[in-house]
Amino acid sequence: MYVNCRNQKTMITMQQTCLLISICVLISFGPVTGFSQQRFDGYFNNLIIPSQGSAGKPLKQNITTDYSDYTYKVSGRGRPSARLISEQLFKKLRNETFTPNSRNLTALFAFFSQLVAMELIDTDDTTCPVELLSIPVPKCDPEFDTACTGTQHLPYERISYDKRTGQSPNVPRKQVNKATSYIDGSFVYGNNLIRALYLQGNRSPKLASGDAWSKYPQKNEEGLAFVANPDPVEHAYHDQYKYWKLGDKHVQENPALLSLGVLFFRWHNYLVDKLDSKKHHGFDETFSLARQWVIASLQSVIMYEWLPELLGESLPKYTGYKSDIYPDVTSIFDAAAMRYILTLIPAGIYQRNSRCEYAIQGKYEGVRLCNSYWRSQDILMEREDEVEETLMGLATQVAEAEDVKMVEDIQSKYYGPLHFSRHDLISQTIMRGRDYGLPDYNTVRVQIGLERITSWDDINPWLNQTNPNLLQTLRYLYGTLDNIDVFVGGMFETTPEGPGELFRTVIVDQFTRIRDGDRFWFENTENRQFTDEEIRQIRTLKLSDIIVNASKVDASDIQENVFTFTAEGSGKCSEAKYLPEQVLEPCTPHQGYDYFAGSEASYIIIWVSFGLIPFLCFFVVFLLSKCKQWRYNRTVQLLQKNLKETLGNQAGFETFYDDIGPQTQFKGTEWLWDEETRLVIIRIHHECVLDIVNLKGKPLRTVNMKDMKHVQCTLSSNKKRNVVLIRVSKEYDVVIELSNESQRRIFVETLQHTLANAGASIDYQEAKLKNIYKKAFTQKKRNQLLEKFFKTVFSEAFQMDYDPTLDQDEIEMRQARDILETELTKEEFASALAVKPNTDFVENMFALMDTDHNGYISFREFLNAIVMLSKGSGQNKLQTLFRMFDHDGNGTLDRDELLKLFSSLLEMANSSLTRKETEDLVDSMCKQHGLTSHDAINFDDFCTILSPHMDKIWNAGLEWKGCRNYIPTSGDDRKRSVSSLRRLSAVVTNMFNAEARKRTGQSSDVTRFLKSDSQASISSIDSSSMDTNLGTNVGTKRTGFIAIRETYTPLKAKMRRLKHFVENNRQHIFYLVLFFGICLGLFAERFYYYTVEREHSGLRAIMSYGISTTRGAAAAMSFCFSLLLLTMVRNTITFLRGTFLNLYVPFDSVVSFHKVVAWAALFFTALHVVGYGFNFYQLATQPTKYFCIFDTVVFRADILPTFNFWFFGNVTGFTGLLLVIVICIIYVFATQTARRLVFNAFWLSHKLIAILYVLTILHGASMIVQKPMFYLYFVGPAIIFTIDKVISLSRKRMEIAIVRAENLASDITFIEFKRPPRFEYKSGQWVRIACSSQGQNEYHPFTLTSAPHEDTLSLHIRAVGPWTHAFRSLFDQDCLKESPYPKLFLDGPYGAGQQDWYTYDVSVLVGAGIGVTPYASILKDFVHMATIKSTYKIRCQKLYFIWVTGSQRHFEWLLDILQEVEAIDQKGIVSTDIFITQFFQNFDLRTAMLYICEEHFQKVSGGRSVFTNLKASTHFGRPHLGSMFKTVHRAHPMVRKVGVFSCGPPGVTKSVERACVESSRTTKALFEHHFENF
Repeated sequence: MYVNCRNQKTMITMQQTCLLISICVLISFGPVTGFSQQRFDGYFNNLIIPSQGSAGKPLKQNITTDYSDYTYKVSGRGRPSARLISEQLFKKLRNETFTPNSRNLTALFAFFSQLVAMELIDTDDTTCPVELLSIPVPKCDPEFDTACTGTQHLPYERISYDKRTGQSPNVPRKQVNKATSYIDGSFVYGNNLIRALYLQGNRSPKLASGDAWSKYPQKNEEGLAFVANPDPVEHAYHDQYKYWKLGDKHVQENPALLSLGVLFFRWHNYLVDKLDSKKHHGFDETFSLARQWVIASLQSVIMYEWLPELLGESLPKYTGYKSDIYPDVTSIFDAAAMRYILTLIPAGIYQRNSRCEYAIQGKYEGVRLCNSYWRSQDILMEREDEVEETLMGLATQVAEAEDVKMVEDIQSKYYGPLHFSRHDLISQTIMRGRDYGLPDYNTVRVQIGLERITSWDDINPWLNQTNPNLLQTLRYLYGTLDNIDVFVGGMFETTPEGPGELFRTVIVDQFTRIRDGDRFWFENTENRQFTDEEIRQIRTLKLSDIIVNASKVDASDIQENVFTFTAEGSGKCSEAKYLPEQVLEPCTPHQGYDYFAGSEASYIIIWVSFGLIPFLCFFVVFLLSKCKQWRYNRTVQLLQKNLKETLGNQAGFETFYDDIGPQTQFKGTEWLWDEETRLVIIRIHHECVLDIVNLKGKPLRTVNMKDMKHVQCTLSSNKKRNVVLIRVSKEYDVVIELSNESQRRIFVETLQHTLANAGASIDYQEAKLKNIYKKAFTQKKRNQLLEKFFKTVFSEAFQMDYDPTLDQDEIEMRQARDILETELTKEEFASALAVKPNTDFVENMFALMDTDHNGYISFREFLNAIVMLSKGSGQNKLQTLFRMFDHDGNGTLDRDELLKLFSSLLEMANSSLTRKETEDLVDSMCKQHGLTSHDAINFDDFCTILSPHMDKIWNAGLEWKGCRNYIPTSGDDRKRSVSSLRRLSAVVTNMFNAEARKRTGQSSDVTRFLKSDSQASISSIDSSSMDTNLGTNVGTKRTGFIAIRETYTPLKAKMRRLKHFVENNRQHIFYLVLFFGICLGLFAERFYYYTVEREHSGLRAIMSYGISTTRGAAAAMSFCFSLLLLTMVRNTITFLRGTFLNLYVPFDSVVSFHKVVAWAALFFTALHVVGYGFNFYQLATQPTKYFCIFDTVVFRADILPTFNFWFFGNVTGFTGLLLVIVICIIYVFATQTARRLVFNAFWLSHKLIAILYVLTILHGASMIVQKPMFYLYFVGPAIIFTIDKVISLSRKRMEIAIVRAENLASDITFIEFKRPPRFEYKSGQWVRIACSSQGQNEYHPFTLTSAPHEDTLSLHIRAVGPWTHAFRSLFDQDCLKESPYPKLFLDGPYGAGQQDWYTYDVSVLVGAGIGVTPYASILKDFVHMATIKSTYKIRCQKLYFIWVTGSQRHFEWLLDILQEVEAIDQKGIVSTDIFITQFFQNFDLRTAMLYICEEHFQKVSGGRSVFTNLKASTHFGRPHLGSMFKTVHRAHPMVRKVGVFSCGPPGVTKSVERACVESSRTTKALFEHHFENF
């Protein structure tokens, strides 16, 4: 354990501590009347007032204090600088260095005076927190301002005081005296029982010695507290563990004082031997008896030998103990009177032997006092009997003269702290009087009963005669007699005969009260400590007797009265010695100290490391992702290797049969780029066609070599000699790696034979494999060339300058030829159109554009086609379409060709129409225009069929989706394009509205509007057309109204937008304001508390506003990290969704709120960490004693805690470091990038939140700054979270059997499983599942696609990650075979925003991709309630479902649900619109033709779509949601709140959010958005 003795630390074992506590308890609680022994701490000396005179009591204020604020602020504000006073009045001049004491008082007397002061006074402890005052240093001060800056100051630390005082003028500040006010041997034994017990030897009444001869005390191995001041010579602390164990903690200050300490140590042991020789006692009894004699010896020497010498007179005769007298030391005695002894202390110490031979220190005489501070033990151990030599030398050395002049060692070279190695004790003494609030010199005289001084000459008439200039200087400094510091005034009364009237009166009063108020005074016969004979012996005892009996000093070596030196009684040495400063070693100069020295590197390294931790975490994410990719690639490589080995073991080639006959194929690896390869099968056809397919037979590339007269091949000449490169003109090269050289030879021979049959030849050459790869013209290089090709073509077609934003590199002249010579293959042409190359549309379009029939489209051919399609008339475009399918070129289309035209268009749209349905569609179109009897139709008939829709065709063209980035747009062309889109969109809108009226007999607002709705078209519709259409839709007449345009002002517009934003997000705004308000409130409260209310604690004095900032951030952090738990209680949130609280709390935004709280926690964490970066720097630059402000961290004064200690040497710092690491890991792995790359690592790192909370609790457990506060925020959320987690765990252990499973198209897996008992949920909710074969503890969230009324639960899971892909593979029929389905573990259900769809009169559901899964459940649930006629139970009366998908074939399972909905929904309460984004926009020629097919097909199919086989409207492109929502409002003008629910990628939900904001701003309805992202 540690015993806090202010800035010291004492280490004690647990057993010793228990023993000491037991002894203390027994002593403390014993009967008061039974105290026959004197306590060490002075308690119970006075039985009436037990604490009177005890250690730790405030100094007695027997005069009225004069604090400047009457409470605690120092007195004497207007007085001169203490350093100026010291320099002007107390400094010895060069001609005043030889000033021996006129009364022949010895140096031993001077240093024994120090012993007396330490016996009675211990007021060296400073306030905590340290109150630092500055003493201005005069400009050009020779010691402290050698640079003459005039800005230097001496530090003064105010003295420790009783915390119960200094709060009001009624109880002014009182300083604490840690020593007892009795002469009770505190100098020898200390002032507490624990110290005394440690000084005592083991099972011995003697004081413990460190040698066999008991000459010196034992070393301080236990670490007893000593005052720690640095050695001013070495400018460092000495190891206190090597100090001698002695009673007083100041005893090591100088060699003379330490010699006296060793003397009384030996005196105690000498008395023990004497007592044991007379009568044997127990250890403790003997120790107590010896202590009584030591105390009595001190009392006698001090009171009857030392004091008379000091005062020149004796005290009044002792008349017995008086319990009504208080012995407490007064403040005037401590701060002024007892400081008189400073004038006696010499600048050095003589040491001599018994032959009067004085020791020489090198070339100097004696030991210089200023250079021996706090290195006394080293000096006394230089020679065997140096303690005796020191005592003998002091006995024959004359002290300094009694005057106002002080030696340099006291006045300018006194010791100080590390950062101020030399100090001025006189300045400190003057400041001590002001610190104590002592009044001025004259006031003190009056209050103690002396006369007021009215004349400067009256202060000291003797001084006025001998040194009047000194009094004039005093007058000049103070100006008035009523402003003199009491210490200065008292010292100026000094005469050669001793102290003046003021100090003499105070000293006499103090020692009289000490003697008469001490119940254990040796002359008090009532306590029966000593017999009369013993009292007489003690009364005659002198210090010389103690020296002679307790040391090797002979009686003849010293005089009988060692306090004075006379020639007659001087013993062997008949000549007194005086030690002037000139013969002594010079004092070492003043030094400063940088407490931060040695911490610079660690400070920089640690904080740089802190900054690198997030980057290191990102690097780990990168490595993990690379490892994951490496494992995947390694698996693929192993599979490829195994496959290659398998292929290598098989025949290198084989024969296969097609429609023509037997053909040859080879198995090998195609090299694509760098390390990118793929396993392929190369088929060589007899007609000189090279087909490259994958192992499953899917075509990858076709190379036609029929027209190639010469084929160049390059063969590898090194490595395995199994690589062949085939140059393909007008295309990119083919690089094939065969299994071995033999197979390559057969491949080349087969290719040569095939080409020879066609009249072509093949040229061979060999090259190193590296050069082959380098020179190969790869697909990547081909694509770069095609990019420039398309850019150039489109720039020419639109007659525009080349757009530099599309390509930063200029096309050099040498590249122009390559571009002009570039020709497109059919595959490249199909890629530009973003369709499959084997479709009829591509085949016919390519054949039409290939005018020279060479199998390629040249630059000119492609340019002509682009110009015609972009700028040609509608008739020209129809003629192009007509010619595409006029295969025989006779100018007519027969029935098969016409059927093929429409089939090719439907094929590109992924239509599911059968050939019979397509034929009915064509017949319907011909019948409508009277062409049923025609076997073939010419171009005019074709135009007749399409004549009602010529306006659709007129501005239509082809959308080049595959190269859209290469199409330059600017200026007039962009304007023309936008204008044409507006006209086309308006036409399409009218067309579909008219058709809808024909089909249904009524107008469906959204259906009519969505016919032309796409992002590319509807966004460009002008307002007049839209208003006309929508006005017609809702049946309102707009004639008769006059529109008044409101004056636009930016401020009003912004206010309106703000108003609608607040209306849309009022709940979110409220809770965000509440959350941030609490955070800022907590921060502000702690900041104010530590800045203002805890100003007295000293924390801000050391760490400035950094402590306020960090504590405020800590409070906000604690709240945020605790609140995070409440955002993760899924079960609780799901339950609360079903209560009235759902009306007031946006539970659907809990995930977003979780992120907001997490980011807020991160912000305050960063603020906390950065703040402590400054705080730790401040702490590492402070002296150790300043750390007394920390109650739970106690330092020995000689220990200098570095920056490393604050980080690694305590629980708070180390746990803080771990917390930073944990937080960085959690946050970095929670980023979107990390979740995408290494999801498992994200999930595992989030488990560290438990460690985070444990570390946070430990972080505050040491209570360095304040008591732990984290639990106040944490306990409540932790209990709720624990209960919620227990509920989840109770469900997770239930195994659920799978009823049915099926792998659907587009990587969708359908799972149907049993519904657990009492499993209740709402449509739109989600669950978490784990699979027994995938790990029972790895849960993933999925939305239920089953409805609440169904007996089973179902999920549609899309394979997008490792877990879902592995899950999908479990249900592969080849893998599953006869094995049972794996078991599932279910956790849920959990609420989502989608489940609140029924709380609105009108709800709009927007699903994108797999995001439609919650709406499958909602639609089935809604239809079920409609079937059982229970829609009255729900508020929702109209449901709009918008499905955005790349292809309707991706989610065929949803089409079945929609068909079921349409079959049941007879009232039309569900409106469905499907947007297919992977097809072409409405302005595309093919799309216009498909819309025409759609109209006619709906006529023959009863309103079903040609694309989805649903009555739902189908559109191409992306929806313009803002316009759609406005249409919804027009259809339901009385509805004031519309619920909009979206689920899909973030891009979709953000566009829905923007549309809701826009619609809420421009309509009277409020569109409330609820969304989920995946």
